Formats: sequence, structure tokens, C-alpha cells
Amino acid sequence: MNNAGLRVPVSLRLIGTPLSLKDEGCIMRTIIQLACTECKRRNYSTTKNKQKQPDRLEVKKYCPFDRKHTIHRETK
Repeated sequence: MNNAGLRVPVSLRLIGTPLSLKDEGCIMRTIIQLACTECKRRNYSTTKNKQKQPDRLEVKKYCPFDRKHTIHRETK
């Protein structure tokens, strides 16, 4: 079959396109790395809003190297 004559609505053409962090709604979100406070390894990455949380993020997460839950802090 020839699909050249089919018209696809704009909303369907945009499905599946990757959204970058520089798009209009996500300007202030940045990608950060979380490092374990005990083994100092960077185990996790996440995003945060710099306007709402200007200080460094601290989260209690599982460290697979220590095999226990430890505090993970945001690195530079």
C-alpha cells in the first residue's frame, strides 16, 4: 500500500518525540547526581527545580554497594 496520500493529524505526529529539558515548561529543572555519604559512589540521578530547592538535596535511598539504606546527597 502507498501511504504517501494519508494525512496524519499534528497531535499524532508529536507522539514519541523526546522532550528535552530546555522546553518551555521545564526551563528551571536540572539533572543532578546523588552520591552515597558512606561509600561516596554516585548511584542515582534525578532532576530538581532550582527555584524551589536552591540548597543541596538529601534523600535516604538504598545503596547496592553497602547493601543498606543510606543518605544520598546531591553532588556538583
